[in-house]
Amino acid sequence: TSATNPISLGIGTNAGSGTLSGVTTMAAVNGVATFSGLSINKAGTGYTLFAASPNLVNATSTPFTVTAGPASLVAFTAQPSGTITGTPISPAVAVAIRDLFGNLVTTATHSVTIAIGTNPGGGTLSGTTTVAAVNGVATFPDLSIDKAGAGYTLTATAATLIAGVSPGFTIRDPLIFATITAGYFHSCGFTTGGAAYCWGDNRSGQLGSGGGDHSNVPVQVAGGLDFGGLGAGRTHTCGVTTAGAGHCWGDNALGSGTGTAPTPRAVAGAVTFARVIAGYGHSCGVATSGAGYCWGSNGSGELGNGTTTSSNVPVLVSGGLVFASISPGRGFSCGLTTAGKAYCWGSNFQGELGDGTTTPRTSPVAVSGQLTFALVSAGAFHGCGLTTGGQAYCWGWNDLGQLGSGFGGTSGTPKPVGGGLTFVTLSAGNRHTCGVTPAGVGYCWGDNSNDMLGTGSPNNAGVPESVVGGLSWATISAGRFHTCGVTTAGAAYCWGAGGAIGDGTNLGRPVPTRVF
Repeated sequence: TSATNPISLGIGTNAGSGTLSGVTTMAAVNGVATFSGLSINKAGTGYTLFAASPNLVNATSTPFTVTAGPASLVAFTAQPSGTITGTPISPAVAVAIRDLFGNLVTTATHSVTIAIGTNPGGGTLSGTTTVAAVNGVATFPDLSIDKAGAGYTLTATAATLIAGVSPGFTIRDPLIFATITAGYFHSCGFTTGGAAYCWGDNRSGQLGSGGGDHSNVPVQVAGGLDFGGLGAGRTHTCGVTTAGAGHCWGDNALGSGTGTAPTPRAVAGAVTFARVIAGYGHSCGVATSGAGYCWGSNGSGELGNGTTTSSNVPVLVSGGLVFASISPGRGFSCGLTTAGKAYCWGSNFQGELGDGTTTPRTSPVAVSGQLTFALVSAGAFHGCGLTTGGQAYCWGWNDLGQLGSGFGGTSGTPKPVGGGLTFVTLSAGNRHTCGVTPAGVGYCWGDNSNDMLGTGSPNNAGVPESVVGGLSWATISAGRFHTCGVTTAGAAYCWGAGGAIGDGTNLGRPVPTRVF
C-alpha cells in the first residue's frame, strides 16, 4: 500500500487494430493506479491490455471484447464502378451501417435507400433502390443508370443516420466493336467506325493511349486513326488503317526502326498493307500485293527471310509466295496463300510448323496434308487452320489439349479437331484454341488454368467445349491468360485472368463478361 510507482497501460493483443485513448499513465495511490477514461475505437474480440512500470514485472489482462457503438452513419463498402448505360453496376453496390468510429454494427437492420447524387448525364437510377440491411450490410445487386456521364455519385440514406456519398464513377454508352484481339496482358479492338480501343497492362505502352501503367476499361488509341485491322501481341500492338498504313505501339517489333512508342508509330517503308498483326516478339504484315513482311526478333527464323538476324524494320518473307494473311506466333509464323495453302517458318521443336519434322526453318515450308485452308492461326507452340469446308485442324504441342484431339504428345502434321464441328473462325492462343460455329456458338479447348476457356468448369479440355452464356458470337480471340470475343450485335466480352477483361475491375472472370 506504500507503492506510488507510475503505471503505463497499452494494448497487448490488438484484436481489431484499435487505438487506446485516454490518460494511459497514472501514479499508484496506496498501491493502486486507476484508469477511468480509457477507450478503444475499433471493435474486436480478444483484446488484452498490458501494464508496465520501471523495475516491476509487467502484467497482462484477461482477453475482452470491444463491441461497436450505436448505429450512426451509412458508408459505401463496395463502391459503384463505371459501367455502360442500362447495365447493372458490377460488383454489386454495398452499404454498411457503422458507428462513429467506423465499426460495422452487425445488429443493424435499417432500410437503406440509394439515389443518384451528382448527375452529370441526367440519368435515371433503376433497380431495387431500397434494401434492408442484413448483419449491418445492405447490398444492391441490380442498380443501373440509363444515361452516359462522367462523375456520377450515389447517396445512401437511412432514417436517423448520417448519409453516405460514393466516389465519382463513369457511365458510358456501349462501344460497338467490329473485332477484338486478346494479347498477353492486354486486349484491343476497333469499333464499327474504325476507332481503336485497348485495355489492360500498359507498362510498355501497348495500349497506345500515351500514358498510364494500366487501364481496366477501354481507352482510345491516340492519333485519331481509323483502323481496318488490329492484332495484340505480348507487349505491343499493331494494326493497319483503312488507308493501308501499318502502325505499331508498345515495346518490341514496332517496325519503325526505333524502340518503345506509347502511341501509334508508322511502320517503316513505303508498303501499303492489307493486314498487320503483332506476335510475341515479332510482327508480320501482308501488303496489298500479297507480299509478306515480318520484323522484330528472329532467333528462330520467325521473320522468314532465310536468316536468324533480327530486324527493327520490315523484311520480305522469302519464297515469292502470295499471301492472303500471316499470323505471327511465339517463335514461329504461319501464312496462308491466296491459293489456300498454309506455310509456316521459325521454331519447330514441338512440330509447330506442321511439316512433319521438328527442324527449325528460316524460310516458309508447306504444312503437310494438301489441305486447302481459309484461315491459319499461330499460337505459342501450336498452329491451327480452318479448311474452306469449315473443318478445324491443329498441329504442334498438345500438352494441355490445345490441338483439340485429346491430351498429350505432339503432332508434327495437322490433326482434325475432335467433336465433328464446323467453324467459321478459329484462333490459336498460347496453349488454348477457340472457334465459332456457323450458328454463332463459341467453343474453346486446351489450357484452362486461368478460366480462359469460358466453359464454367475449372478443367482443361482436350476437345472443344462450348463457351457458356448463350451468346451469339461473330469472332473469338484466344490470348495468353484470357480470351475475348465479339457478338453478332457488336458487344465485346472477355474472360480469364484479371487485368485485361475491360469490365472496370481487375478481377478474373470465369465466364464471358461484358467489356465496359
